[in-house]
Amino acid sequence: MKKFFAGIAVAVFAGSTASAATISGTSATPEGLVPIVEEFRTALGGLNPNTPTNEDPGGRRQINWDAAPDAISDPNAFPGDFFNFSAAPRARGIEFTPTGSTTGFQLSSTEASGEPTAFGRPNSFVPFSQERMFTPIGGNTFDVTFFNPVDQTTPATTRGLGVVFNDVEDEGDTFMEIFDIAGNLIDSQVVEISVNRGLSFLGFVFDDPIIAKASITVGSAIAPSFNGSDGVVMDDFIFGEPTPIPLPASSLLLVGALAGFGLMRRRRV
Repeated sequence: MKKFFAGIAVAVFAGSTASAATISGTSATPEGLVPIVEEFRTALGGLNPNTPTNEDPGGRRQINWDAAPDAISDPNAFPGDFFNFSAAPRARGIEFTPTGSTTGFQLSSTEASGEPTAFGRPNSFVPFSQERMFTPIGGNTFDVTFFNPVDQTTPATTRGLGVVFNDVEDEGDTFMEIFDIAGNLIDSQVVEISVNRGLSFLGFVFDDPIIAKASITVGSAIAPSFNGSDGVVMDDFIFGEPTPIPLPASSLLLVGALAGFGLMRRRRV
């Protein structure tokens, strides 16, 4: 097991700065990864309820996928906006959007469903928490964005984002990039490699809610067939309480930046 805690500083908004830490590590077993994930959770703060309300800004929300129904699990598609919803417990204020050749997402099945578990590759993927895991399909890239849990449409930012990765074995082909509300790259980090069927964790924590988007690339083998040298899936997503981005009428420059960044959305009906 390996772990590091690195401090950096980035410029945000009108010349202000916010310090950040990167928490990362690997383990051959889920149990061995727990201390690293717990350090990240502690850095973000206590667990907030998954309700369509603005909770403690110093707290966190998280997804472990395991309560999702079979109807949106392998072999069925998983909707990227499932956890940006108007009622508990789906009210998390987070969405997943395909990029590049990615066509959608999928969750692995549970043993009770009668479908093959671990995307049919139990010799490759071991879950961190219970059974379900998450993957893009048709491609290996996607974006993560945040929204106000109250209305599910107002863009939001967060203090941090951390992800558990399963079976990262090839150096440099799995990484995360994080961006501010203007689309500026804040940081980019490669996910550490682990052993076969091992787990890796990468998380960013800031003093202030400056992360508006994360772009994630996972492995080189593409779901659902995973033909290729390195198939990588994910388990827990842990993130700071989404903070709505204020949009005063005079902030035309900010509105323009958000529109160009792809965060402005029409209200769903």
